[in-house]
Amino acid sequence: MDVYLVGGAVRDSLLGLSVTENDYVVVGATEQEMLNAGYRTVGKDFPVFLHPETQEEYALARTERKTSPGHTGFVCHASPEVTLEEDLLRRDLTINAIARSDSGELIDPLGGQADIACRSLKHVSSAFIEDPLRVLRVARFYSRFYHLGFTVHSDTTALIVKMVNEGQIAELTAERIHGELNKALHTKDPAAFFDYLRLVGAHEFLWPEITNDDIENLRKVSSTNIPSLQIETCFAGLTMNLDNALLTNLCQRLKCSNSRTETSGLVAKFLAKWVLLSELDAEEIISLLQQTDALRKRARFDAFNAICANISNNKTLPARWCQFLDLIANVRASDIDTGETGPALGKAIRETRIKRVKAAIPVNK
Repeated sequence: MDVYLVGGAVRDSLLGLSVTENDYVVVGATEQEMLNAGYRTVGKDFPVFLHPETQEEYALARTERKTSPGHTGFVCHASPEVTLEEDLLRRDLTINAIARSDSGELIDPLGGQADIACRSLKHVSSAFIEDPLRVLRVARFYSRFYHLGFTVHSDTTALIVKMVNEGQIAELTAERIHGELNKALHTKDPAAFFDYLRLVGAHEFLWPEITNDDIENLRKVSSTNIPSLQIETCFAGLTMNLDNALLTNLCQRLKCSNSRTETSGLVAKFLAKWVLLSELDAEEIISLLQQTDALRKRARFDAFNAICANISNNKTLPARWCQFLDLIANVRASDIDTGETGPALGKAIRETRIKRVKAAIPVNK
């Protein structure tokens, strides 16, 4: 049994980047031998095991053969006879097909180190076309390593264009698309992800609602060194100019969470007014807080508030909006000593809120 570190951990260490996750391939072992050694199986479609102490993933060396459309249409073959080179050959890009032995020796039969040196994202083999998710993966790696000067090899782009023109993108589920989108939004240059997908023609299949202007908005948002909420901020920045119907359609097609759908919708609708806080009067401030349902859904408003701050790069407004929200939230019916009930009480509460907010607005705003 021989164990090798493979994939992203080897690639990132060669690039001088921090390694956050280790994956291993095991050559010359059976499933039973792994179980006997204390490993716990977690793979459903192919044999993957968790180390009994580190909980890191160890997969038996395997080959794959495409038998039908879709990401489940593969037949995997894992046995002690499968070599390390055969396992590496099934991977997507050469930079992801490098292994390191326990002694530190690099096994690189496909030229991944050379492609790292020349900053090239290049497919391993013609089998690349068997999984359409690789179209998005290449775009995502392009965005992740864009700041390092990586480009996609022309032969790989030609294959991807062929895949797109053949309609293979239609095989992808919303969950797989959304997963790659989230990873891309977490990179240093997420706009490059959309740039490349537009270049190869996949854009119209994936998100026709998104325009070049939207991608430019994302480019600006992602360059502001966002300290938190990066993925949600980038998504909201990308979609902030979409009307409600287009944004809803996009979120439904991608199966976005209710939280993302609602919060990005609030940003699209209210960001322009949110940034003008210093120009709003008390009634307009209360109106925005009510329209965003801030009193009943404080956590959602807090997320909206933070995202607006990131997009506008204004770090002072969130605290002021929270101040006004707290002021109106603290007005209770028991504070209204007029004996009013029903609509009259509601009117009195509103008037009290307006009075408190007005008193908190700087005179020289």
